[in-house]
Amino acid sequence: METQAETPSPVEAVAENTNAELDPARLKEITKHLAEDVRPLVEQGVAAVVGRADPLVERARRWADVMLPISDEIGPILNDLRPVVQDWRAQLSERLPRVAAATTRIAGQLYRGPVVSAGRIAGTSARRLASARPTLPSAGPSLSVPAIHAPQITTPVMRVPSIRLPLGAAVRSLGRRLRPGRWAFRTVAIGLIVFVVSNASLRDAMVEEVNWTRSVVQTIELPAIQIPNIELPTIQIPAFEIPTIQFPKQESAAPPKLAPAQFELPPLNAYRATFETQATYPTVPPNATVEWVVALRNTGSAGWYRGVAGAQASLALTDGTEAAVQTTAYVAPGQIGWFIARFRAPAGAGPHAVSLFPRIDGRGELPNLGIYALVTVR
Repeated sequence: METQAETPSPVEAVAENTNAELDPARLKEITKHLAEDVRPLVEQGVAAVVGRADPLVERARRWADVMLPISDEIGPILNDLRPVVQDWRAQLSERLPRVAAATTRIAGQLYRGPVVSAGRIAGTSARRLASARPTLPSAGPSLSVPAIHAPQITTPVMRVPSIRLPLGAAVRSLGRRLRPGRWAFRTVAIGLIVFVVSNASLRDAMVEEVNWTRSVVQTIELPAIQIPNIELPTIQIPAFEIPTIQFPKQESAAPPKLAPAQFELPPLNAYRATFETQATYPTVPPNATVEWVVALRNTGSAGWYRGVAGAQASLALTDGTEAAVQTTAYVAPGQIGWFIARFRAPAGAGPHAVSLFPRIDGRGELPNLGIYALVTVR
């Protein structure tokens, strides 16, 4: 009995035929299958989030039951204050222009009144002097002297420019910036906060609700959404070789050349040294560069000169390779000279003893002091 061959899925068909172009119908079918696979996962995640949020809603409802009576008590107070504030604002906007006009009028009279009064007094006095008639004594016949009319002097009116102080505009601007509504809202909010803080039961309930909400939020775990694996057709990229570029290796720097001595050198037995102190033993990776500090005291009769052939003190490895030289320019007899030994660590793991031998460069080796560095390779 022949069995019917299984029909390949759209994704497998795409994977098998990498060169074929996808028609719109097949793309639509693939999108439909993907939506059907992802829909249960999304519904599961939404249901989990809703289930976790239900306890938060229940606790918030009890908190709302506590706060609603307080808001109901404050509501009538705000409703009673609203007409008073509106009436006060209307009266203020009505009387501010009158106050500004009266202030301007008074300021003009204060600056102009005294000057005008002085001008009027001066004019009256001048007119009286002009109309005065001189009289002679009555010893003889009376003579009538014709009246002398002096020319009338007109007193100029001094006009002082009126000064208008912008008091009205300043008062109106101040009234606009007062904003009684904002004051009332802030006062009520501060009063509500003080009321809640001063009440021990409400304060404890608030702290308990905040702590419980934080713990619930921290325990919410979103379900992991597993996206179905979609096998895409593999694209074979032709292999090509990248040419390797070899750079010339930098050779290790040669030790600096020693300068010839400008003085008569003493014999080799005039140079002596003793071990003074050392740093802790190093722990380094394999084949790493080790730096280790050693101090030697000059116990001979000749000084050590750095960079001078036949007078420079140094430390050498077993094969004669120079590992360290004196760090200071001159070490007198009786003084301590410091040496920073640098060498490559062994490749094998574990502790390794690296011996160091003192010498005078250009003259010869000094007596062995048993100096060694115990290097631990990890």
